[in-house]
Amino acid sequence: MTRFFFNIDVLGSCNLRCPSCPVGNSRDVKLPTGFMDPPLLAAIIAKAKSECEVSGVGLFNWTEPLLHPRLPEMIRIVESSGLPCHLSANLNHMRNIDAILAENPYSFRISASGFTQEVYGYSHRGGDIERVKTHMVELAAARKRQKATTNIHVLYHRYKHNLGDEQAMRAFAARLGLGFQPVWAFMMPLEKILAYVNDDPREATLTEDDHRLIGNLALPLKEAIASAERHRDAPCSLRDAQMTIDFEGRVQLCCGTYDSNRFTLGKYLDLSVAELQARKYEHDMCGRCMTRGVHVYGTYGGPDFDDIAERTIGPEAARRIGLPAERRRKRVRRGIDWLYRHTAARALSPAGAARLSRAVRRAGPLLRSQDH
Repeated sequence: MTRFFFNIDVLGSCNLRCPSCPVGNSRDVKLPTGFMDPPLLAAIIAKAKSECEVSGVGLFNWTEPLLHPRLPEMIRIVESSGLPCHLSANLNHMRNIDAILAENPYSFRISASGFTQEVYGYSHRGGDIERVKTHMVELAAARKRQKATTNIHVLYHRYKHNLGDEQAMRAFAARLGLGFQPVWAFMMPLEKILAYVNDDPREATLTEDDHRLIGNLALPLKEAIASAERHRDAPCSLRDAQMTIDFEGRVQLCCGTYDSNRFTLGKYLDLSVAELQARKYEHDMCGRCMTRGVHVYGTYGGPDFDDIAERTIGPEAARRIGLPAERRRKRVRRGIDWLYRHTAARALSPAGAARLSRAVRRAGPLLRSQDH
């Protein structure tokens, strides 16, 4: 059976307008809004389990899942099916948090980009960092009350402007018993990346705000794409191992595309996995994307991305954010993954290999949460 991770937007809106996210930077693209009903999610999960191996389900892609009024029920549908449920939220809005954690989702990621409002407000536009911090305290307390095992961690988006706030947010998360995972901020969606690297306005419109955002990336877009293009023959995990579905149950080309008028493949319940994968492979966007290595960029697949970012921010800033130690941990994780794929998995029985695979997947977020 083919193995897929499912990205499912359980609603069609977000409460922020971040400049690196298409919800904030693609206002000329009008998408439908609404909420997914629990029976639709249950039907999607049942079909998925019947025709492929499901590695996990994220109840998010471009939108804010905590806005869904029946989120606890949605989590229950996923977890009761035996699949790990993942959440990602900007945490500016929070309700029913005890009910959410009572369902014990597998992971809960907090998207953040600063510790002070001046810094955070630029890259999480429309957000209030003090509200986020208050909600982080409440979230940690609710996990204790519910005796949940949910892995809660901050995903800190690194830009040029916010490196000075990173240590403070890391320390705050640690005091609450939350993990911390820094990543180099990206420009999304894929349409805008291709418009920039190909200098082609037919892909998408690039505004002055987009160019300011691109100039603020600690991992410069032009250099990163040039690096990624050298590895353009690598397979695309977004196409081969992920299924992205909107709140109406429609499959999108991938989790990096945004304009559903251009990239909807059909309704998941009406099409087989084989047919959906065939439509992905036939789509001309995949060819244009992979020719430039954008799929490598979108999955942090460039082996020298950290080198590029360090040259951009300088060695002093790199030491301040702990980049050398972070890179050592990444090498350890790559070594563990290689060992599993090339030796251990082959030596074990199928049942033992499956157990080891689950253990490696579970260890991944925990290893990442220990960064710095």
